[in-house]
Amino acid sequence: MDKIFISHGDIILDKIYDDNLNLIKQDGGGCNWNDLYNLSLMGEKCYAFGSCGNDEEGKAAVSSLEKAHVDVSNIIVEEKRTNVMNIIIPNSKLEDNSVLHSWYSPIDMSYTMNFSNNLPNKFPDYLQDNEVYIILDKFLPINLEFLKTIKNRKVCLDVGHIRFIEHFTRQYLTNFFSFADYIELNDNVFDLLLERLNVKNETELFKLLDLELLVVTKGKKGAVGYYKENGEILSFSKAPEKIVDSVDTSGAGDAFFSSMLKSYAYTDKIDKNFLDKSFSLANKSSREVLMQFGSRKA
Repeated sequence: MDKIFISHGDIILDKIYDDNLNLIKQDGGGCNWNDLYNLSLMGEKCYAFGSCGNDEEGKAAVSSLEKAHVDVSNIIVEEKRTNVMNIIIPNSKLEDNSVLHSWYSPIDMSYTMNFSNNLPNKFPDYLQDNEVYIILDKFLPINLEFLKTIKNRKVCLDVGHIRFIEHFTRQYLTNFFSFADYIELNDNVFDLLLERLNVKNETELFKLLDLELLVVTKGKKGAVGYYKENGEILSFSKAPEKIVDSVDTSGAGDAFFSSMLKSYAYTDKIDKNFLDKSFSLANKSSREVLMQFGSRKA
């Protein structure tokens, strides 16, 4: 059985500006699509299931995936505007949270997100014989219904933004996240998720959702992984061996996640040794992205 990696949702284009609102760069974006892009560059078979607008932004975002050899044949093109994430890079030295990500254009303050429910609603039969790793960074009912149509699935959630979980109830999030096998979240959303799910700590979260792997990233402080061994929930933390001066922090978490996901997909055992090695590889991937503008490796 072959391993394949897929994602489901709206296609996004990143537009990157400096402090003076000069457009520096534009490229495909979105955490889940960045993850898929990275995995495809690592040699994995990747498939995009999504929707974009019939405009230049949509063409550019889809083209970026195509150049990385992601299969884009299941992307629906609609008569709408493609979603655009506006990223503003400060001129001063970057801190972990100093890069602004906005759903509003900094030029005219128009709203640039146009989420659609016209997404693929069924996983195709010709791919059902694979071992499928589905990456999601948004948790809408249409995403849930789609993942339920996949037979041999591992559900991997990249929880990177408060806005994608803050409006859901405990019951809804608990139900959705209970399908997950691997969850990665950053410390910005960690406290809110604990509050939403009414749990006190990582161990309770791990138990509630019956996970195989939970990773909490902490920026320059590294990451903590939680796993089960002999019935006991254990943790392992590791800080980056080398800290670099960032050019743009966009995409660093996605590079970390995609590297971790590949390690997860090919391991037979999650333990301290696995986390030690996979964290080292993931930190290296993050460093490479931090040294460039944009969220994807050139």
